[in-house]
Amino acid sequence: MKTKRIYKLNEYEEFPYKIPNIYIYMNILKDIVEVSTIYIIEKKIEEDIPFILKGKDIILKKIEVNDKELKANNYKLNNNQIIISSPTKSAFKLKIDSTINPFKNISLEGLYSSNNIITSQCEAEGFRRICFHPDRPDILSKYQVSIEADKEKYPILLANGNLIAKGEISENKSRHIATWDDPFPKPSYLFAIVAGKLSRTSTTYISKTRKEVNINIWTEDVDKKYTHHALKSLKKAMKWDEDIYDFEYDLDIYNIVAIRHFNMGAMENKGLNIFNSKLILADSKIATDSELMRIESVIAHEYFHNWTGNRITCRDWFQLSLKEGLTVFRDQSFTSDLHSFSSKRIEDVSFLRNHQFKEDAGPTSHAVKPKEYVSIDNFYTTTIYEKGAEIIRMIYTLLGKDHYFNGITNYVKKFDGKAATTEDFLESMIEGASNNGYILDFDILDFKNWYYIAGTPLICIKRFWDEENGNLRLLISQKIKSSDLDKNKIFIVPIKVRIFHEKNNYKEELIVLKEKEQFFEFSNLKKTKNNPIVSCFRSFSAPVNWDIDLKLDELIFLIENETDSFSQWNCIQLLYKKAILNRAYNKPDNYIESSIVRTLKNIINNIRYENINLLADILTLPELTELELLNSPINPIRLYDSYYFLTALIAKELYYQLKELLEKIKKNIYLVWPDGQSERKLIALIWHFLLIAGDSDLKHELLFFINSNSMTLSLAALNSLKHVDCKERSIAMNIFYDRWKEKPIILDSWFLLEASIDRQNALEITKKLLQHSKFDPTSPNSIRSVLGGFIRNTKSFHSSDGSGYIFIAEQIIQIDSRNPITASRIVKIFSNWANYIEPNSKNMFIAIETINNQSLSSNTKEVIDNIMKKNHSQIT
Repeated sequence: MKTKRIYKLNEYEEFPYKIPNIYIYMNILKDIVEVSTIYIIEKKIEEDIPFILKGKDIILKKIEVNDKELKANNYKLNNNQIIISSPTKSAFKLKIDSTINPFKNISLEGLYSSNNIITSQCEAEGFRRICFHPDRPDILSKYQVSIEADKEKYPILLANGNLIAKGEISENKSRHIATWDDPFPKPSYLFAIVAGKLSRTSTTYISKTRKEVNINIWTEDVDKKYTHHALKSLKKAMKWDEDIYDFEYDLDIYNIVAIRHFNMGAMENKGLNIFNSKLILADSKIATDSELMRIESVIAHEYFHNWTGNRITCRDWFQLSLKEGLTVFRDQSFTSDLHSFSSKRIEDVSFLRNHQFKEDAGPTSHAVKPKEYVSIDNFYTTTIYEKGAEIIRMIYTLLGKDHYFNGITNYVKKFDGKAATTEDFLESMIEGASNNGYILDFDILDFKNWYYIAGTPLICIKRFWDEENGNLRLLISQKIKSSDLDKNKIFIVPIKVRIFHEKNNYKEELIVLKEKEQFFEFSNLKKTKNNPIVSCFRSFSAPVNWDIDLKLDELIFLIENETDSFSQWNCIQLLYKKAILNRAYNKPDNYIESSIVRTLKNIINNIRYENINLLADILTLPELTELELLNSPINPIRLYDSYYFLTALIAKELYYQLKELLEKIKKNIYLVWPDGQSERKLIALIWHFLLIAGDSDLKHELLFFINSNSMTLSLAALNSLKHVDCKERSIAMNIFYDRWKEKPIILDSWFLLEASIDRQNALEITKKLLQHSKFDPTSPNSIRSVLGGFIRNTKSFHSSDGSGYIFIAEQIIQIDSRNPITASRIVKIFSNWANYIEPNSKNMFIAIETINNQSLSSNTKEVIDNIMKKNHSQIT
């Protein structure tokens, strides 16, 4: 067996050479691409150290140093790298001629072909599939790229930077060339080219300094009409970044290309963003409200990387959250400012709890700044992105708005054009704030533990009330499941609290937990017999779990009297969780269930129309993924049944109120996005509840919406019918398929729904979907739709005979042979195998062993190794 290479943070060494300039000539031919690369190289140190370049699936043709061909005995070519004996001069020119074959590259990394369009994906280590290069993010170079190709087959030739020349090849009029120059130094992972038949939608943006930027979105011609939402979103992002961060775009051109076959959501290549087509092509007819919002957010995210990721990049891949955590926080803030802070905050927290908290609780848990890795592709995770963003949000909370931006200004001033670390960022932020009057009152080393230690902290809060003197003391402690080395470490935890003396009498404060255990005192409160009610972690001020000694009636008080929407939502979520878990694992608590019904009735009766978006959030039950984290061993079927018992109870008890509410809101469901999205979000929930309650007339009425010009309403109708075994469900699915069968990005939704319907033959149907003529096995979107849909199909996936697990295992093995990145992400569904009841745990482990017995990619092997660290003796 091949020994795996483990990369360790503490082994980082600065690369001994600079490569200030790189010139690339790419000649696209029928079966191959010829690549000629010139590197201008400078030694950083005087010692003689070999110059090492990495390459994968590249055929080397010739090497020259200072225009003289290097003989084979002067370099080594092995193990996917070129080693050149230390050049004697401090600066030299290196030229490498090579060929690559993007037409047979099915990994979707490096240079590859998608629907006859040649495109690239270099993050994290794809550039070594295009050119020999050290391929590490701390080497920043200015690139000039020339692309030659057939004019008819590849009429559009794009690369990073500004277009400086284009024209025909004088010796062959059927071919043409384009030269692009990027004046800003960048790491190799930001390199990009695209060549093919593309149509563009264009506009211009006038920056705050009156600079004109040409914006182009390139798609296949048939999709051109679906790019206007993306264009508008980009211009909003550019304006927001100027207004809020004072960041202005720095090139003359901003190109975006939509590609069907793409592993990522999108890629921020300097001046040439490449997007999964699902995250570009959209209007209200073909995309849901949530998809339109996501597209707006992702376009902003990639644009924001221009400063937080491109102009300032990562020293090494252990610093990945330096760019991603900060940029996620920026795109979250952008969406909040454009739409609703409270809705966005609830959405982000729900996502964090369902995905990142699950990751933190399992064998693939890792720190925001991991200490080691085998494949960096496995660390593009919710921990790096979403938890990283929560760390930035805590910095914002602790410093305050003005000092946060003082810190950002200082960070950019110090590191623009450089590669930095998370420590560089944090220290620059504190320095910038302190230079402008901020007084640091916590240990920065303790705050850095958020980057260094894996896991979700648990904060315990206990109240001590002195009614005679009106003083409240809170005893707050922190703990985390971690290694022995980390168990005594402390986190700095900002906690936003509101203390309710009585209904309309309260006190707000930001307190900061700096010790393992700490008292906080609130004096001069109204002297009452009852404990003041404490609302803590308002707006989710830290990425933690917490336990506070609030009683049921106190939770209901907060639901009805808090003004922080997150806190209201969080309290009703606590009640939902208690009810579902009690029914699944202990015994039903009828009092909690009836309290939920009474509270919801009261909310609906008193809700103001402008708050209906919050009502939709309040009526949404926690996802099964989050519920699985709250009890061990997990009984997935009982949990599922309890979930739907509570759903049915709410539906039955609130039936007439929901019908009345439906009449109030339906007049606004056809408003054009972003208007009407609150009503559409709420009507989707109401339809679901009413069908669960047995509204037979509604089943037929929903067929009308399948052909709606609103994809939100169309899919809301389908999702509502999904849970009801009736002829209307089959009719609706057929109508949707016939309407969209020639549109892959929409048909993916049909595949997902078909695979997720709870029915006895769900596994057989899913297997047939993989053989469907419209299923594209090379598209990550299609793979995720079918397999993701089946995994959501609780009873079939968790079948007691283990057939669901084995099916997914077999698919992972097949996918891994062609697309390791996609396979290694799907395999994480087995991460918590040891926490399930028998026979589920045993059957899941058999599936894991089935995968492990194959010859796997380093990506999937690393994840499987981590999962298998848990053995049956560790089942809790």
